[in-house]
Formats: sequence, structure tokens, C-alpha cells
Amino acid sequence: MRKQISRYIFERLEACGVDCTFGIPGDYILPFYAAQQSYGLKTVVMTHEPSLGFAADAYARIRGLGVALVTYGAGGLNMINPTACAYAEESPLLIISGAPETTYRSQPARLHHCVKTFSTQKNVYAEVTAASAIVNNTEQAQQTIDNVINTIISTSKPGYLELPRDMMGAEFPISQQSKSHEYIHTDQTENQIALERITQSLSKAKQAVILAGFQLSRFQLLKPVIKIAEALNIPVVTSILGKSSFPESHLNFIGNYFGQFGNPAVREFVESSDCILGLGVVLTEMETAGYSAQLPNENLILINNEEISICGRDFPRLNFKTFLNDLGHSIANGAKELQKFHVPQIVPELIDNSSEDLSVSHIIDAINRAMQDNICIVTDVGDCLYAGLSIKTDNFIAPGYYSTMGFGVPASIGVQLADKAKRPIVLVGDGGFQMTGMEIATAVKEGLSPIVIVFNNASYGMLKFIDKDRPYYGLPTWDYASIGKALGATSYRAQSNLEFDSALRNALKSRAAVLIDAILAPEDLSPALKRLTDHFGKKMRAVGVS
Repeated sequence: MRKQISRYIFERLEACGVDCTFGIPGDYILPFYAAQQSYGLKTVVMTHEPSLGFAADAYARIRGLGVALVTYGAGGLNMINPTACAYAEESPLLIISGAPETTYRSQPARLHHCVKTFSTQKNVYAEVTAASAIVNNTEQAQQTIDNVINTIISTSKPGYLELPRDMMGAEFPISQQSKSHEYIHTDQTENQIALERITQSLSKAKQAVILAGFQLSRFQLLKPVIKIAEALNIPVVTSILGKSSFPESHLNFIGNYFGQFGNPAVREFVESSDCILGLGVVLTEMETAGYSAQLPNENLILINNEEISICGRDFPRLNFKTFLNDLGHSIANGAKELQKFHVPQIVPELIDNSSEDLSVSHIIDAINRAMQDNICIVTDVGDCLYAGLSIKTDNFIAPGYYSTMGFGVPASIGVQLADKAKRPIVLVGDGGFQMTGMEIATAVKEGLSPIVIVFNNASYGMLKFIDKDRPYYGLPTWDYASIGKALGATSYRAQSNLEFDSALRNALKSRAAVLIDAILAPEDLSPALKRLTDHFGKKMRAVGVS
């Protein structure tokens, strides 16, 4: 039996739950677009490659796989930054790039869109993906395609497939689909020792807490964590990238932990705990708030896809997913013999609404008061990200570790296409909006209904406060409300608390795409960012930046 390469890829994508791709047509990928249309799989055409990368990334975080289609060179190389973001944040993104025909590849790379050699683009992608390949041999086509897709699924990291134009419609001999080559090995003796060590730590602990990270959502491992939390009544906090990886509506959830920059009451509870279960969290600089987190090894149990370490002892021969499921099962079954903990009542930080002028704190408070189950908070970077950490929600998506600007608006398109029951509220700074805000037009074209709130302070505010107010941190003042209207969205301009509340109420009643131009004072900051910029400003001054 033989099958066309393009058709085989579409069948595999559908089997992984993909019901649309994101792309921009270009000559080297056009035959693939035509084949996709014939197959019946939709492409959402966007305005710029970075945007479609962010949209596909957000789609992947919900569906388990997102797909971006690009042409060679000018399109493919323009996708490197969003692919790097997906790799850093472990998002299962597949990039499919068209490419020059195999018949040209014995010649020098002197075709348009080519750079250096015919291997250059694939070599670049090898640095920001878990698997990359050129499909240039029909006899090996199925193995090549399966290897890339299976690696994406098993690692929850991006992969790259390059399809020369003359290969897209080529047929190859089909065999039984190769299975995911995820290597699941667990040493049963070590497994038992590790389970016993955790049980002993919990038995001795006077105060325990679960620190939940983003890998719980990437690897669909929420259930065993809920089992552990409920069986022992352990309080749960999430990291900055792990926000909403554990539902914030759950009775055991007490807040987001962000070292010295988050809610001081949450910090005090976590850092005074003598048993900290870090589940699915990777202790990067962002997750530890610039390494300000105080999580001593003797109290820390760290279980993630890179390492399993229990109070200073490593267990390298255990598999993350297998072990965490075993731990959930073991604790749930043995809960009667284990002590129960106390969930404290953490008081949210006070919001100062004494001024009538609109502030970031008021935006946080207004969204919290208006929160609905179907809302997904999507943020860009800067103060909108730190404001988002103070919004209580079960659905949150942001580039919290890689911290790339321009993520927010296109990501909201991926969110709503991945789950049509969700309505995104997007928090984006004016700098991020100026990069990719035009994608509101794509949302309108697709009949989507994001509510985009532009933090309009006419500056790269976070950089200004980390350093000082310099000329190159200023931004040109755009009329965002008029831009939103020109792009087809319902638009509002809000400079006071009352104007913002009215705009938000109207936006939530509407089924259209909405933009709210939130005019903020240049010196206004969220509480978390104020603490962060104070800290890093002092560090910069200490190293002589003036």
C-alpha cells in the first residue's frame, strides 16, 4: 500500500487532535496548502510569521499539538523566535516548511529565499527543536515524519519538518505506524525507595506545601497531584510559568509563589514549610524570581521531566510521568496512615482604589470581580504578565519563562480556536501590541471574540523602572481605540476607573472582538513588578549602570 506524503501528515495531525493549522502562504509551501484544502483541514492565515508561531504555541498548550506552515527562508527563519519560546516553555509545536525541490540540491544554493546552503534552515531549527528533519527520501518518509511527530508528543517540545516541493505529492510505501519512541524506564527498587522517602518526609513535616509547575499541564499530570493534595489536605501554590496548572478555584490552592516579588504572605508560608513538593516545576531563574526563592534542598522534593531529587538525593533511573502517577496512587491508598495538613487562608494583597485615575491595580481588581469560568487570561510580557499573576483564574497562558514580547494578541487566537468555549482576556503592553496587535484583524476575520486590554503608558515601562527613564524607553503614542476600530473590533478608551469598569462590562456582554485602550500613568506599576524593579534596579546600580 502506498500513500501521499502530504495526506499521511494530515492523517497524523488529525489523530493528534489538530483541527486547524496556522500559516502564511508562500511559493515553496503552496502545494501543501492545496493538498490541505483538498483534504479538508483548515489553515488560519495570519499577518506575520512570529504571530502564527505564537498562535500555534497557545493552541498546542491546550490541544497537545499545534502546527505552523511556512515557506522557505523568509518565512521559516522568521519563525525561529516563537519556536525558541515553545522549546523553552516545552510547548508541542510542529513547524512544517516548504523547501526547494530535491532536484536542485546537487547544485549551489542560489535560489531565492536560500541562505548559505540547502541545509542551513534545518541546521538552525536543530538548535531550537527536539527533532528536525528534511523529508527527501520516499523510502524513509514515514519513519522521518513519525520520528519528528512522536518526539514532539513524548517530549512536549517543538519539532521541524522540511518538505521539498517535489516530495509533497510523492507516494511512499506505507507500513504500520511507528509508535512513540518515548523511553519509559523506571527502576522498581529505586521507585520504592523514593516513595518511602517521600512518605517519611510527609510524616515528619509540620508544614507541607505543593509547588505546582507547568509540566503538570504539558504532560497531563494534574490528576495525581489533585489526589495528593486532597488525600493529605496539602496547600498548593503555583510557579509563575505554572500558573493555572493547578486549578485556582480548588480549595487547596492558596496563591502563586514568586519568591520575594510575589504576595509576601504566600512567600512566608512556602519558605517556612519543612516539606516542599515541587511537582512539574523546573527551578529556572524566572521560576525562582531571580533566584530569590528560599527552597533549601533538605526540605525540597523535586519531581519533573529533567530530574527527580528527594531532599538532596537524586533518583536518575526513574521516569517522571510514571513516578508521579505512582506517587499519587501510593499516597491516596495510604492516606489513612498519613497526617493531614492545614490549608491557611491567604489574604490577597490590598488594592488601593483611592484614586479615580485608572491604575494597574484597579484593572486587576476589576477583572477578578468580573471573572467567569469560561475566561482564559492571556498575557504578554512586562507589567501585564505580573498583573496577570494577581488574577484568580483556572485558565492562564503567558510566555512566563522565555519572556518574548508580542505573544499576547496572536496567542489569544490560538486559545479560542483550540477551545471555542473559552473567551480570552488579553493583557498586553503598548510595546507588545505595536509588534503583533494587527492580529486583531485575524480574530475578527475568524469570528473570534478576544477582549484585548492595552496597558498604554507610552513606554517600555518595566525596563524604565529596572534602569531609569531614558529616551529609548519611550514609545510613540498611538490611538489604540481607533486602531482597534479600523481592524474591525469594538473599541473603548478608558482613563478612569469608572470608564474601565464600563468598558469591561460592555466587552463581556458583547460577542465581538473588543479592544480597551487603558490609559495608565507612566509611573504606575503592579505590586509584583514594583518589588521586582526595585530589586533589579538596585542590582544594576551596584554594577555601575548609570
